[in-house]
Amino acid sequence: MIGHTLRLQRRHFIRQCTSFLSKESPTVLSPIHHKIHPRDNNDIFISSSSIVIRRTLARSSNHSAETPEDKAITFVVSIGHERRVAEGVVNALKESGMSGEMLLSMVRSMAGRWEVGEDEGLDALVASVKQTLDLSEGKKVVTFYVVPPNAWASSQEDATDEEQNDVMHDETEEEKKKMRTRAFVVEAVEGTSIADVAKFGAGEGASTLRDYVECACSGIMACSTCHVVIDPEWFDVVGGPIEAEEDMLDLAYAPRSTSRLGCQVVLTKEHDGMVIRLPKGANNMMDFIPFED
Repeated sequence: MIGHTLRLQRRHFIRQCTSFLSKESPTVLSPIHHKIHPRDNNDIFISSSSIVIRRTLARSSNHSAETPEDKAITFVVSIGHERRVAEGVVNALKESGMSGEMLLSMVRSMAGRWEVGEDEGLDALVASVKQTLDLSEGKKVVTFYVVPPNAWASSQEDATDEEQNDVMHDETEEEKKKMRTRAFVVEAVEGTSIADVAKFGAGEGASTLRDYVECACSGIMACSTCHVVIDPEWFDVVGGPIEAEEDMLDLAYAPRSTSRLGCQVVLTKEHDGMVIRLPKGANNMMDFIPFED
């Protein structure tokens, strides 16, 4: 009877200690080792007859269990995003009122079938978070100009002259000037690809670009739907394609001598003021792949 009474008193005291510590610092009770782990440097050990509280130095080896938020960050990193961006995504969802398992479930749901490029919203959130972080870290906004298809000789028939030379190189200064007056302005943060600006960019210019540029392969250089033509005067600044990109450009609609895939052109401050042109059409091989329903 005395032993039973002591056990009851001990349990009551433990509850009191736990209640007190929960007000001072979040705690996790570990019944297996009979130890309460507050998130500060207080260690509470439970013996058979008393509770001893002592202060110890924090050890790097003492880690609390991984939270759903930690798992969400790990997941976002595992599918190819930077940790700082993953943390930003989780913080953005927490600010919207989500937490715990609901937040983790939302992140996984938004990722969709990411293995095959079927995103359900995570990519857009990642792009938004990345842009915010980039601006806060001092990255610059790059302005470039986009010539729509109806403002230049953009069709397949107009691509070359009788000797198969690129007709762009025969344009007069007057024609170039007139063409550029019809270009629309796009702004994006340096470090962003032209394709990502088309998919996730903000502002009227990016929205207009989105109407013209498709990104069927999600930027893995497996199609040519983000094909753009760099104005000849800017091609040396942008640079030419690597061999793998050239293979895709060979399949593009009306490729030119300065053609590039938008997913491979990453904006830098040197591209400020750049002029690109949009072809009249796009060849999308994805339309002819017999995916199963």
